[in-house]
Amino acid sequence: MKNEFMVLVLFLSLTVVHSQQKKSTKNIIKPTVSTSVPKLEKRIETIKIKGNVYDVYLKYEKELMSEQTSQDTLILYDFAFKNTKSSAIGRTAQKYATIKGKIAREGSYKIKYDTLIITVDYYDPYHGGRLIDYYVPDKKGWLREVKDQMKGIDTDTVSDRYIKNEKMTAPYNGKN
Repeated sequence: MKNEFMVLVLFLSLTVVHSQQKKSTKNIIKPTVSTSVPKLEKRIETIKIKGNVYDVYLKYEKELMSEQTSQDTLILYDFAFKNTKSSAIGRTAQKYATIKGKIAREGSYKIKYDTLIITVDYYDPYHGGRLIDYYVPDKKGWLREVKDQMKGIDTDTVSDRYIKNEKMTAPYNGKN
């Protein structure tokens, strides 16, 4: 019995010593990349106006316009100073917006001489139009609006993918 007790004590002491000498491994948690969340900003090109260099970004907005639902889309252009995220323009220009699955806004931009021209076509049930804004850089490189124009669009000539004017009838006034 004494020998069995000594073997048991020896075995327990060896296991305790062995477990204390075991190196503990640290658990490293690696971040996972989720592809379900869309990238909210994407640089599409670099432009140069009057010696100033700007990056053009597409911004996918989470906060939509008041008429839009969660199924709708709002994409904006943002003009930022080169290699920064700070916007060089007072407001962003709409590239694309939908309301109830139909196109509500379409925008584009172009450089003509030393002027940035932003054109946005908008469609709604009451009227359609085209807004044209002209921007030039000031001494510090900020893009300042120098001129704007508004033109009408006949929404009856666009496809069914766009919001069209509602047909309104004159109210009956009781006279023939």
